[in-house]
Amino acid sequence: MDKDTDQFSLWGVLKSITENLKCKRLADVFRFISFQPSESYGPHKHLRIEINYVKKGNCILYLDNECVTFRKGEVMIIAPHVNHRFEAGPGGAVLMQLEFLPEIFSLFNFSANAATSELDSAFIFSEENRLIKIVNNAPIIHTVQNIVNELEQKSAYYQYLVVMYYAELLVLVYRHMNETYLPVCTNESLKKAIAYIRQNYHSNINIGHVARHAGISERYLRRLFSQHLNLTPLDYLNRLRVNKAVELLRNTDMLIKEICFQCGFQSPQYFSRVFKQQMGISPYRMLR
Repeated sequence: MDKDTDQFSLWGVLKSITENLKCKRLADVFRFISFQPSESYGPHKHLRIEINYVKKGNCILYLDNECVTFRKGEVMIIAPHVNHRFEAGPGGAVLMQLEFLPEIFSLFNFSANAATSELDSAFIFSEENRLIKIVNNAPIIHTVQNIVNELEQKSAYYQYLVVMYYAELLVLVYRHMNETYLPVCTNESLKKAIAYIRQNYHSNINIGHVARHAGISERYLRRLFSQHLNLTPLDYLNRLRVNKAVELLRNTDMLIKEICFQCGFQSPQYFSRVFKQQMGISPYRMLR
């Protein structure tokens, strides 16, 4: 096989990716680490994408204006440049950690092929998606574990296998975001609308507020949501609110009325109706 042909083969592509990495690093952190009860780390931020799988115990991640609880079996993905602080739960926590520069994903983009343009890692792992919480997703956990194992063992040609696992991880995270109504898209207006809703879901916002922030009409906003998500803007907003309510119901001692208003609902009656439509049970039954 001649040199020109080899660069377009699978092995040639994998070799090109590994050779073009800064400092030839496939990851900066890959390890299992134990934290003592209530042990804290941060606040800090970095250039890397950070992935933590909670192997044991539970923990809290603090961002600038919110905190999110993670339990055993859950995964957090923290985008670059996001200020965050970690705190272990009262029983401590064991994490599988993987941190790497986002350039590993950018090197997959050999062309502006429309079929793969949605897999834009610059948007998937960005300030707009600064924290991705993943629950009950065995394929993602398994892929992260494979990357960590290969980096630790360093068997023959491990670097090629790690690169392929990173490609798999990118696709799996994209799929997760689509399926959990955190869409990856290239429409700038929709990006602005989604970011505004996610940052302000706890406030008394409406479609008019979202449309004005995105610089478009309410009619066009509805069309974008229908086209890309098969949802109305209100449906998307309520899904985010209910997801947050479920987290608060499971992990805090807050009253249902308090959770209702904390998540942006204006009345307990409306909150209960929307919650039951989406979850199949009332919030009161979830407390039992």
